[in-house]
Amino acid sequence: MRGRRDRGRQEDGDGISPAPGGRVQASKESVAAGGDIDAVINGDHNTVTHVYVIPFTQPGTGTKQEAPTARLISECHPLDLEVHHAIRVAAGSNELPAYVPREHDVHLRRVVDAARGGRSQLCVLVGESSTGKTRACWEAVQPLATEGWRLWHPFDPTRAEAALAGLAAVGPKTVVWLNEAQHYLAPPQVGDRIAAALRTLLTDTERAPILVVGTLWPEHWDQLTSLPAKSEHDPHAQSRPLLTGRQVHVPGAFAQHDLVALRSAAATDERLAQALAGAADGRITQFLAGVPALLDRHRHAGPGARAILDAAMDARRLGCGPDLPATFLEEAATGYLSPSVFHSLDDGWFEDALAYTERPVHGNAALLQRSRRTPGGRRDDRRFRLADYMEQHGRRTRSLVCPPASFWDAALRHLSRRTDVSALAAAASARWRLRYASLLEARARQLPWAEPVIGPDVHAPGYDWLDEDANWPAEHLTCRALTDLAYTAAEAFDYEEAATLALQAAECCQPDALAEIALQHEEAGRTIEASDLAHHAAANGAPACLSHLAMMREEKELYDQAEHYAREAAEYGLTSTLADLAERREAAGNRESAEVLWEAAARYGHPEALANIARFQYEAHDIDGAARTAREALDRGDAASPHYRFEPLWARLWPHGIEPDGTPTLPDHQDHSW
Repeated sequence: MRGRRDRGRQEDGDGISPAPGGRVQASKESVAAGGDIDAVINGDHNTVTHVYVIPFTQPGTGTKQEAPTARLISECHPLDLEVHHAIRVAAGSNELPAYVPREHDVHLRRVVDAARGGRSQLCVLVGESSTGKTRACWEAVQPLATEGWRLWHPFDPTRAEAALAGLAAVGPKTVVWLNEAQHYLAPPQVGDRIAAALRTLLTDTERAPILVVGTLWPEHWDQLTSLPAKSEHDPHAQSRPLLTGRQVHVPGAFAQHDLVALRSAAATDERLAQALAGAADGRITQFLAGVPALLDRHRHAGPGARAILDAAMDARRLGCGPDLPATFLEEAATGYLSPSVFHSLDDGWFEDALAYTERPVHGNAALLQRSRRTPGGRRDDRRFRLADYMEQHGRRTRSLVCPPASFWDAALRHLSRRTDVSALAAAASARWRLRYASLLEARARQLPWAEPVIGPDVHAPGYDWLDEDANWPAEHLTCRALTDLAYTAAEAFDYEEAATLALQAAECCQPDALAEIALQHEEAGRTIEASDLAHHAAANGAPACLSHLAMMREEKELYDQAEHYAREAAEYGLTSTLADLAERREAAGNRESAEVLWEAAARYGHPEALANIARFQYEAHDIDGAARTAREALDRGDAASPHYRFEPLWARLWPHGIEPDGTPTLPDHQDHSW
């Protein structure tokens, strides 16, 4: 065997180590050529006695491949390195949200610092899907970018082939990027050869420093590091010593102290604010990564799956509880399909559509998730829960949509919770579906309150305070107790305990306490916590707190924040907050801001918005524009609304009369007073 060749003086600018003449060489027995590992590593502690470097030869062709090209880290893009896309916000914002370091980042930073100090390192982040592993690796290597380090991401033609071909040619100051490392280390035969080549690379002092970073799911980590049974062949004899002791655990949720830093970052990052409001149990990264994938799946859903999702979104935004019966979804969905499309579907369309909506994406999120069956429940009583973000998406995109007749018919036949049916009766009445409103009201009166599941006996002494007409069904007495405890904690200024208790009550059925405690946080100057709690209260059925929060920020002259929360309230149908802000701004002399707010209110369907926009146009001598806007108001029926706080539209807007074609009569003089 030939001795190790001195490569320290021959490193080129790409982080690759060519031999004299521009080629790197090794014997046929070397690891890079797929030879026996014993020819490279001998003894304990991976002591390197010989290192061979060759150009990769495509098996069976004799064709030499070029050495892998490592790019400067500063020239790499995180999305190209498989960092997940995050939810989208306003145009012009960064592609990724602000990064909030956690405990695993501290350990990873130490590994990177050791590599900067000249010692080759390997670190594998182990965690569930979409917990932020790849993003953490990207953030960790950024300090190396200023020192001229390069990054090599082997993936072409396959990850394993690219790694096996190029590892022997990797030079100093290179980051080897092994995202989803099971694709490199798990394939039979090839995986252990790659592991051996990595061990050679890490112990080669003349090529140091090298940094190898990778990510693995826990099940893949277990596969690669577990000892085989004595009678079995050991398929990971090289991977196990390579990985053991070099892992960093990435938790699935943000810890409480991490959430403090996250709330601070969310004050200037809308995506983090959305994640705080919408993520369950601190699973922030799953929310950020899962939402784009959910929206993509919704966008590309077939007609059957889209109809089911539309029915589920309508049910949730109109007041139904989270668990929706499959029988309800199937019947309701038929009216969301045109007759020709419905008759073209296969007989098993509903089950196929459910399979599509249940398929998980990043972070194990799914458009619809099957609810766990309670003990004693019927096996055929399948229920499904819509993803939290899809609820928000439905409120935002379907606020002006009235469900078809099949939706109301399905509710009458298949919904068995009195609260659900009562909520839909009110929704039907508000949409002038008066026959369905009457039928649903009658149906609700026939349904009993559910039997108590937890909590004390309502007939026991000491519970005489429960009003039979109050909105507190028997199974919700525990929620009432949680609400009372939350108020007590708030009175004692124990805001964290108050919020915890109120959140528990809101997740069941009573969000009002959470809304009130959110506003108490605001009054106490805990503005970030107030925002977080207000969004949770709104998502659980008490959106009015967003309106109150908007007006409180307006009083503090935090005008941009006030407008933000007014728009958030409008997403839930509370458009009057935008109107109130517009009136305040105009009264304060800020007509430009008032007009912007009226335009926003018009987009959300506020009945007075177009009249006021027309008035602004008229006062700016845009007579034609005012006429068009006023006519649009008439076409939408806004002018005839009986709920105006002002005079009817035309009496207020145009004192000169209306032409037969519906356009305003122009005045005979130039007096443009109102």
